[in-house]
Amino acid sequence: MTSSKKIQNPKTQLSKKSTVNDSDLLSAALATEKNMCNSYAIAMPEASNTKFYSLLFDMMKETSQQHRKLYDLQFQHGWCSLTPAESSEVTALHQEYTEYKQQLK
Repeated sequence: MTSSKKIQNPKTQLSKKSTVNDSDLLSAALATEKNMCNSYAIAMPEASNTKFYSLLFDMMKETSQQHRKLYDLQFQHGWCSLTPAESSEVTALHQEYTEYKQQLK
């Protein structure tokens, strides 16, 4: 007995006027670069030899630099923003880090 019913979710209607803009493309590129950096960070410690590790490290470094350039471009166009931290927050985080670092010694 073969069932002829499909198993699927309801389709979401998309706007006919929707287009992909530069901000969308840049966001996608940033997400890709971030995922690549994460993948390199996982792969590097598992490299089979030092030469392969060095190659992965260089590739991660280049990818990270490209990620930063894309982020700067996004910021320049006003497509993302930053919120300045209060100096008290910075001081508290620094103190927390210093205490944690002392515990590791």
